[in-house]
Amino acid sequence: MHSNIDLYSNSEDFRIEPKDLLNKLCEYDVISFDIFDTLIFRPFTSPRVLFSIMESRLGIYKFSKIRVDSEDEVRKFNQEKYHHNNATLSEIYNLISKKTNLCPIKTAQLEFELELNYCYANPFFQKIISECIKKKKKIIICTDMYLSKQQIREILKANGYSLINEIYVSSELNKSKKKGDIYYIIKEKYKNQKIIHVGDNYISDIENAENSDISTFYYKNVSEIASKNRLSSMSYITGRIYSAIINNHLYCQNNEYSETYKLGYIYGGIYILGFVQWVNKFATTHNVDKILFLSRDGDVYSKMYDKLPNHKNWEYFYWSRLAGTKITAFDNFYEFCRRMIWHKARGVYNIKIEHLLNFLGIEYLIRNLDSYNLSKDDILSKTTAQKIEDLFYDNKTQIIDSFKDDINATVESVRQSVGNAKSIAIVDVGWAGTGPLILKNIINNYLELDCEVYSLLAGYTQPIENMAALYTMDDSIHSYLFSDTLNKDLLDLHLNYGTEKNNLLLELFTQSCTPSFLGYTNNGLKFDRAELQNYEIIKQVNRGSEDFIDFYIDKFKHDTFLLNISPYDAYLPFNELKNSSNRLKNILSKLIISRGQFYDADNLSNETWLSFFDKD
Repeated sequence: MHSNIDLYSNSEDFRIEPKDLLNKLCEYDVISFDIFDTLIFRPFTSPRVLFSIMESRLGIYKFSKIRVDSEDEVRKFNQEKYHHNNATLSEIYNLISKKTNLCPIKTAQLEFELELNYCYANPFFQKIISECIKKKKKIIICTDMYLSKQQIREILKANGYSLINEIYVSSELNKSKKKGDIYYIIKEKYKNQKIIHVGDNYISDIENAENSDISTFYYKNVSEIASKNRLSSMSYITGRIYSAIINNHLYCQNNEYSETYKLGYIYGGIYILGFVQWVNKFATTHNVDKILFLSRDGDVYSKMYDKLPNHKNWEYFYWSRLAGTKITAFDNFYEFCRRMIWHKARGVYNIKIEHLLNFLGIEYLIRNLDSYNLSKDDILSKTTAQKIEDLFYDNKTQIIDSFKDDINATVESVRQSVGNAKSIAIVDVGWAGTGPLILKNIINNYLELDCEVYSLLAGYTQPIENMAALYTMDDSIHSYLFSDTLNKDLLDLHLNYGTEKNNLLLELFTQSCTPSFLGYTNNGLKFDRAELQNYEIIKQVNRGSEDFIDFYIDKFKHDTFLLNISPYDAYLPFNELKNSSNRLKNILSKLIISRGQFYDADNLSNETWLSFFDKD
């Protein structure tokens, strides 16, 4: 009598302990495995993506459709003439050669070579099969496939499954799992031996095997397990690559991963990869000599950018709002006050006036506070902001003079980084583009260098009333995801949840485990206190993003057009995440919002992401 092994504790818990499965399988003499989606994964959920890659390489319009239709026609013909619906790769390409000028032998070989290149082992079964072989069990393959037995063996061998006893493939036997008749061949071959079959298709691998009196183990398809994570709104090719990479890695049952790791792997990786590839494409198209990634988001961006094939010369450039603010004060004191007083008065922090003055390095103004009916312990607010502005304007000359040394140190650092470059791309996460614009001003006006400067942002969210469109229309700023003139619907999605919340959340994926940079001085670089309480969480998020990117680049490094991820495909997973408020609260409850120089030890415990997202 056959038996269906069920090691799933319930429908929701799909985890299988490898040792438990191994013990069960080793009760049998012969262990049969399905191959695709069981022993072997592809980095896409549909083989049609492979045909699309072929279409790109061959330059044959609609080749993907021709390939799919031709296979269907061969199967239909064989069913009508020979009473089976199997197909071989040769039959398929002989038909394709009649529709195109393609050589059937060479083109069929190309498809197989691509299969060989893109297929990779399911790590869950690698160890299990290795142990089964050590215990002298017979390992066989049973699959419905148009590839030949020899081709299947090559794929298996290339992925660490070299000691396979026998392969039963529908294309050569004209028997199939789908009909169930291939199992009778196996039963006849291994008479009087206990056989079990392992596969992911419940009808072909489980029900039909059991009908042939073969025991089974249902290895739940990773796409079925992860169906709740599918994003139907993503584009066809990228969406199927994205889903396969996510599903195969997180749900193959090889490992359990933390929620923070998953955060990076599912949502951060595709966005970061899309952005840095866009940066590289822009830099190549515009003959950029050097790319400057601004701290601190640039720490993650630059490391991921460095993994790209054919990347440009780049540098991680220390930059801070404080450095930019001091430059701004010199030639635009109005903007200096707006950014350092009014913007912060409306921000998420409760900032003491003393802390603000210390942050700017103008703590000597504390002695003047009484004249403006202010105290150092007063909180910067809409009520006190006007008084602070009056204080600043009354002491404008002194403030600017106190910044001169730091401004000179900043300008000199920019000079050294630009060097002899004739074109520079400055890369930042967003959101107003102030940092890149200030650096452009330094390069072209302070230093008067003959250097084209491009500002490249992940997203541009300047309010319309601030004439944001001006800077995209005159090419001062280029944005990957959205702006007022680019992908306005994505910008609206971003704004609807709350710009500040969304900006903060997206920055989670590019947080650096390094202290904030405060600015350049005559004594060197100045840094803030380290945010050690967040680093372990951030490391897990970063590791998830990096693992996703590493795999994606490794698989598609020979077809680099697949690295061109549209802004929509990069943002839509994030859009799903930001709408999952309960999940976010659970994952980010222990993550503390950086307070930097505005640090308030008494209130630190209340300044978590959880409390921030609960705010209206």
